[in-house]
Order: sequence, then structure tokens, then C-alpha cells
Amino acid sequence: MRKIIALITALLIVGPLGMLFYKSQVLKLSLIPEMVDDVWNFHISAKPKGDKNSFSFPIPKPGPGIKITDERIKSKNFEIFIDSNSDSALATWSSKDFIKQKVSYSARIDLKPISYKNIPKDYTENYPKGLQQYLKLPNLIPEDVTAITNLESAILEGNEDKTGIIRKIYYYVEEEIQRNTDIKTIHETLNTGKGSPLIKAKLFNIMARRQKIPSRVVVMVKMPEPKKQKNAKLRFTFANEVFLGNKWIPIDTNRGFFGERPDKFMVVHRNYDEVEKIISKKKVSYSIQAERARINRFNKAEFKKEVIRSDSIFSRLSLYRLPLPLQTMFTTILLIPLGTLVLSIARNIIGIPTFGIFTPIILTLFFKETSLGFGALFFFIVVLIGIGERYVLDKFYLLAVPRLSIILTLVIMLMISYSLFSTDISFISQKHLAFFPIVIVTTNIERLSIMITEEGLINTLKTLLGTLIIAIMGYLLYSIHSLEMFMFTNPELLLSVIGCLILIGKYKGYRISEFIRFRDLVRQKKKLESKINDIP
Repeated sequence: MRKIIALITALLIVGPLGMLFYKSQVLKLSLIPEMVDDVWNFHISAKPKGDKNSFSFPIPKPGPGIKITDERIKSKNFEIFIDSNSDSALATWSSKDFIKQKVSYSARIDLKPISYKNIPKDYTENYPKGLQQYLKLPNLIPEDVTAITNLESAILEGNEDKTGIIRKIYYYVEEEIQRNTDIKTIHETLNTGKGSPLIKAKLFNIMARRQKIPSRVVVMVKMPEPKKQKNAKLRFTFANEVFLGNKWIPIDTNRGFFGERPDKFMVVHRNYDEVEKIISKKKVSYSIQAERARINRFNKAEFKKEVIRSDSIFSRLSLYRLPLPLQTMFTTILLIPLGTLVLSIARNIIGIPTFGIFTPIILTLFFKETSLGFGALFFFIVVLIGIGERYVLDKFYLLAVPRLSIILTLVIMLMISYSLFSTDISFISQKHLAFFPIVIVTTNIERLSIMITEEGLINTLKTLLGTLIIAIMGYLLYSIHSLEMFMFTNPELLLSVIGCLILIGKYKGYRISEFIRFRDLVRQKKKLESKINDIP
């Protein structure tokens, strides 16, 4: 019989692991959907100054590190034209009458960082016709030309490849030109060694083009920090891109990035020369806003397509075929067996006392339904109410059902008080209120009252503490979103959980808490054995 149990247990544990190996190595399926990065809800509103019946404004365009979805351009009473022939896009609004109201552009934008760590040496001499515009030099006064020529003599040796030249120009502008938003001309920057972000980008641009390297100033937006997202109005900022190794390499002399662009910067237009007059505050008033929008962290739709394409038995049994409400339900339910596994280890191996078997799991769901902080506080208050009513209602000699009904009524009164209080305090949220938590917590109070009578307050509090510890451990499982999705994607692992539970169920040794509890007896036993051994 023992061999049969051992064989069944081994099959339960190893079988699902073999299925995972088959899915990943033979069917080439992912064991978990691909993570979806945080995206931004991006919004631009603009209105021309003066009487105009047509005006243009730059809008983002998909490109390296930028993916755009859900674009919405307000075009009521306007004709709209989008020019996206170049590396960037311009939206033009036009009307028969003068434009007196704001127009808007909104989109959901997924940003990813760009990084070119190993930029190869570049000795290119001739560039395609489309890049010639990025080699044109602006008109400079002779004094500025002389100053730049002297700079080049000081920082360049004359035998560098173009990648090496760009690095030296970058280090000079980034380190030697101090940031000062009041300096807004190249002439002032060359004389003072200071400049605004735009002027620093322009100076880098001029010095790169003088070395026959295509360069451009890019118009960007820096996304707001998490604490400043709400109603944060953003401004344009500037950086550079240079053409090296047949690709455009990002350069930022204002923030110290060479060959990389973090995902907190979004390029709105890739050629400042084209939009310099368009984005001038003298000609248009505009506001830019962005707010981080957390979408589903896992791309379930794409993973479902991947599973269906495999045309295997797993595609027919996949939970991704279920309607979304059922998927949401099973995502929560499938972690409950892992919670019971944690509970079994805690009770049978460690020896942590709890209120029954399912109470910690129910509390875990309670914390998940509300939040750990609010749930623990609410549970603690209800426990105090339960202990207090035990001593008060004992004098009334009530039956169990009326007693529990009184507790339920007190809990509802507590919820009403919380709701009324939270409306006056802005930092207290009412989002935690729900029917499910009320029922969960109230049903445990009667058991708590009975245990106080039978085993005393100290032992009851120890059991209560153990229950809370297991519930918090279960809640931490739910906080691991990858684990939650891993179990949903591979529900066959429930068989392995059953196998582990069988192993724990067959354990009949001492619990860890018992070793600690009876350590004095073990010491006395060892002393007695040593004395017996010393007797001749």
C-alpha cells in the first residue's frame, strides 16, 4: 500500500512538471503571457493666437521606443490633415472660419528605453539625399564661427572616426556648457559657457554638422513623476540624434545620455528646424498632459493566439478560452490551493495554531478584497467588538443565533460610522467598503468567543496571531502577479499541489514548535541518559 501511495504521489508531482517541459520545449509555448509595460495616456490641446483659419502642430509618431494606440484627434467643425511623410508627424486643422476654440490630440503611448551600447566606428563620407538636410549649417556671425573653430582645434585631434568625434563633442557640451535657461543664443553661450537646453542641443548640432555628420535637434516631452502625474502640465525639452552606423543614435547633452534614451522621454518631433515657428508660444497656446495608465500587466490576448496556434490538447483545455469574468474568477481561485499548502506546512510542520482550516484562507480573500492595511485594521476592531460583546452579552444569556446577529448588526454600524467619517476626511478612502468582507469577518467572531471561554484569552490571542500570520502569507502570494498568472496559465500544477499535500499529510513527526516547547524535557532526557551511561 505504501508503494502505491508513493507511486501516486510521485506521478502527481512529476506529471505536471513533465507537462510544463513538453509545452515549453516541444510546443514552444510560453509558460506565462508576455509582460505589458506601463503605458501613458497622452493629451495635447492647442489653439492658434490671432485670427487664423488653419494651423499645424506636431504630434507623436510611432518609431524606435514609441508605440501608439487609441489615437483620437478632435476634428469637430474642422478639416484635419496629418503629414507623416518624414520621420515625424504634423497635424493640420483648418476651417472656413477663424479657429477660436482649442483642438486636441489624445493617444495611448507605450514607451520603451532605447540603448546602443556598442556604437561601431563610422568613416562614412557620402550620405543619401534624404540626409543632406541634416548637414546644412545655420548662418552664424564670423565671431561665432571663429570661436567654434578654436573649440574644434582644442577638443579634436583630426584623425578620429566620426563616432569618436561625436563622443568628444558630446563630452564638451555636456560637461563644459553649464545649464542656464536665461541664455538663449549661440553667441552668448560661446562667450559665457552657459546655455539653455535648446541652445546646448543647437550647439551640439552645429558642431556635428561642421564635421560632416548628420545631426538634428529632437523635440521631446519628459513624462511626469508618479507623485506629480495628476494635472501636471508638461513642456517641450530638447536633445539630439546623430546618424552613425546607418542608424539614428540618441544623444542628450542636457541629461548626460550618450547612445540611450530612457522610457520617461517621448519624442514628439525629430526635427526642431521644421517646427521651430510652429511651437512658438507667440503663435500658439498649448498644453501637454500625460498620465501613467496601468493596463493589464500580461498580454492575455496575444498569449491566447499563441496557444490556439499550437493546435494541441493544451489549446483545447486552456482557461484563456473562457469568458473574461470567468478568467478573473479562476485567476483568484487557483491560488487558494497554494494558500492551503502554506497553511498545511504552517500547521503540520511548523506548528502554528490557527482558527480552523479555512479561516486563514477566508481572511486572505478578505485582505485581497479590501487591502492589507485596511483589512487588518478592520479585523482588529471587529475582534475587539467580539471580545467586548462576549463579556456584555453573557449577562443576557442569549442563544447563539441572536448573539451572532447582534455582532453582525454592530459590524454594520461600524461600517456606517466609517462611511460618515470618511466623507469628511479627504485622505480616507471608501473604496474598501464591500458586502463580502462584512460576512467574512463576522462569521469568525462566534468561534473566537467560544475559544475564549474554553481555552482562555492568552491561548486565543496566540491562535488569533497565528491565523493572521497565515492570512498575511497567503495575501503575499496574491501580491506576486507572476505567480498568479503562472497558475492560471498552467492549472495542471494543482496536481503537484495535491502531491505535496499528500507528503505533508503522511508526516507524523514532531512539529518545529514542539521541539521548541519541549526543549527542556529533551535536555533532561539527555542528562538522564548520560548519567545512566556513567553507572558502572
